[in-house]
Amino acid sequence: MIEIRYLDGTIKKAEFSNLKKLLRFPVWVDCTNITKEESENLRKEFGLHSLTTEDLYNSNTRIKIEEFSEYLFSVFYNINEQHELMEMDFIIGKNFLITNHKKPIETFETLKKDEEKLSLLFKKGLDFLFHRLLDKEIDEYFTAIEKLEDNIEQLEEAAINRARPELLSRILKLKRMVVHIKRVTTTQRDKTGLLAKSNYKQISKRAEPYFRDIYDHAIRVSDIIDNNRESIGNAFDVYMSTMSNNMNEVMKVLSIIATIALPLTVISGIYGTNFTILPGASFPYGFWSMILVMILMGLGMMWFFKKRNWF
Repeated sequence: MIEIRYLDGTIKKAEFSNLKKLLRFPVWVDCTNITKEESENLRKEFGLHSLTTEDLYNSNTRIKIEEFSEYLFSVFYNINEQHELMEMDFIIGKNFLITNHKKPIETFETLKKDEEKLSLLFKKGLDFLFHRLLDKEIDEYFTAIEKLEDNIEQLEEAAINRARPELLSRILKLKRMVVHIKRVTTTQRDKTGLLAKSNYKQISKRAEPYFRDIYDHAIRVSDIIDNNRESIGNAFDVYMSTMSNNMNEVMKVLSIIATIALPLTVISGIYGTNFTILPGASFPYGFWSMILVMILMGLGMMWFFKKRNWF
């Protein structure tokens, strides 16, 4: 679907008939899950390069900034509360801004409803509109990262209290997610820096300080993700340490049981032989005496282990 937002505040869907005439004034074209035919219409009406329209139609394009003679094409990614990343394409020309994404973006929809704010951005310039859209999505990373940090803390506490096999699966899944987000945020940090420093003709000098602010936020996001990567690594280490400690406790208990059982097994083995002459064999209470000796021996060994703090 394609929505065209004109300077007068009206919205029209997929109408290109009078677009060339209207391009004398600023226009924002917001595309959601466009078809190949729609991307071709955009190419014809706005004079886009065929490689640009190919990137618009295809998903999972790498983060980049490409400058063409008539427009600036950039690809960034936003994040939602479920920590899913989605590609966002921005094409800014002299009198047009094209945004493209697979699903509706809440901050975009909110801005469309705020006619006063949108009108002000149009008057300031499309680079300010571009800044507003990108800035809001970069800031969404802070909310998502805060939730991510809570998940990591919960995993750490769970690993300390009770390490279970299914917990390891959750830790590894979260670790892969953090690594993926880190890869995106690192590249995104570098590319947002280019918007503020590379003197693109589509970005005015008045707007450059605002893009530097986006760059600063992108750096903070990248740094926080770095810390989260270390935290999830610590959670994994805590899990492995807890599992190792639990295993050591089990082995210690089993070793104590085996050590106590060893002399008792020797005694029972000796008196289980077929010899007719054995100490106490003819004594009426010989069997119970042997049992008593074995019990006292076991209790004595347990007292000795306890005194040495072996358990």
